[in-house]
Amino acid sequence: MQFDSLYFFVFLAVTFLLYYRLGHKFQQLVLFLASVFFIAFLSPKLVVFTLIFVILNYFLGIWLQKKAETRFRVTVFWITIAANIGILGFFKYINFFFENVNLFLSLFNAQGSVKLLDLIIPVGISYYTFQALGYLIRINRKAEKAETSFLAFANYLIFFPKFLAGPVERSNHFFPQISKPVLFQADNVTAGLRLFLWGMFKKVVIGNNLADPVYQLYNNIENYNGLPLLIIFFLQAIHLYADFSGYTDMALGVARIFGIKLVDNFNRPFFARNVGEFWRRWHISLSSWCNDFIFSPFIVKYRKYGNKAAIAGIFITFYVIGIWHGANWTFVAVGLLQGIAISYEFATKRKRLQIASRLPQGLVTFVSRTLTYLFFSLTLVFFNSQNIHDAFYFLSHIFSDFRFNLSGNKLIYDSSSFFVAIIAFGVIYIKEALQEAKVDVPGYFYGLPRGLRWTGYYLMMAFVFYYSGAGDAFVYLQF
Repeated sequence: MQFDSLYFFVFLAVTFLLYYRLGHKFQQLVLFLASVFFIAFLSPKLVVFTLIFVILNYFLGIWLQKKAETRFRVTVFWITIAANIGILGFFKYINFFFENVNLFLSLFNAQGSVKLLDLIIPVGISYYTFQALGYLIRINRKAEKAETSFLAFANYLIFFPKFLAGPVERSNHFFPQISKPVLFQADNVTAGLRLFLWGMFKKVVIGNNLADPVYQLYNNIENYNGLPLLIIFFLQAIHLYADFSGYTDMALGVARIFGIKLVDNFNRPFFARNVGEFWRRWHISLSSWCNDFIFSPFIVKYRKYGNKAAIAGIFITFYVIGIWHGANWTFVAVGLLQGIAISYEFATKRKRLQIASRLPQGLVTFVSRTLTYLFFSLTLVFFNSQNIHDAFYFLSHIFSDFRFNLSGNKLIYDSSSFFVAIIAFGVIYIKEALQEAKVDVPGYFYGLPRGLRWTGYYLMMAFVFYYSGAGDAFVYLQF
């Protein structure tokens, strides 16, 4: 049930009416049952797996809480961590491991091979596993106590707006909201619907229409060289941002309708001046989770090693971020490249600041943002490629047989949708540039006469319905 489907709108309307009509006593139950229905609509088998996962972690949290003051606390804690990592590893990475075992055996002409398992990776497993891990780690740190309400805990893990592709919610942020009465407030509904419409505009008008050329090239990469590769090199970041941030806005908008504020995932990432800053603006819920639960504990534990510990922590963290996205060496490469870049920035920060201080600030900002965008685009070549070979083909042929000729370009087979997507992104970029300059763009828009505001809403809705592309699935749904 995609967020931009008619089924979802009917489902949302029914859930909304029940949520506010039945009152606080049943609000958690309504959200839980709605989330179960939402997952069951995707797959009956998935809802069984998800409920087992929820029940397991509910009792693991309570067990860990009971052992908090005993000598068994550490043992119980690592059992809870191993259980979650084991489940994630089995479903998401076991066949990847077997494939590499078979590849290794083939190098020695060994007879036989390890048979791959017939597994389907549960939708959203990376998201709710990390949420469960964060919750258990906080209990172990005594930063919070185990949640005793099963409905509250279940909603924390499987709340339907964030189930498919996050954000990676924090227990200490979510539980206080879900546990208190939520009264109907028109402001929440209005803000939620605005955010949902804005997200749908980004996803459908930009994300979907740029998905066609991006996927066409990566699915048939050896048919292309030169200019088509260069076009996609620059467009793929826009496509991913529109798709993923569009989904995030829609998820946050739906949650806001029910009086719940989820953590945001994006803060104008294309205005980042270095890779480190980029990750404080892109997929914020994941990067901050990895910082709090992997990088920071690591460098504290090994602080006696100084900068060596920091650099090792960077590579470990970005290895996790890379492999979190999927079982493929391409994602390992993404993590490795990010680790190299941030380690370089860490090691050369003082020297770079000295050089920048001698140059015009505007030039430094422009060059820094451009280089950061180009680096991110480089990593997306690996992110989008089906294997390492395809990624190297892309990079080695990007200037091969290069001709500046857009006419008849097979990647732009629907020029109307393609160019509307580019123009729409231009509007978003201008909006974010103004916000980066501390201009209150939303406040200005909300201050316009009602007729002008609704003209804007109707225009966005018209673009959504008229220019909806073929790339319906959210990119990050696969993770």
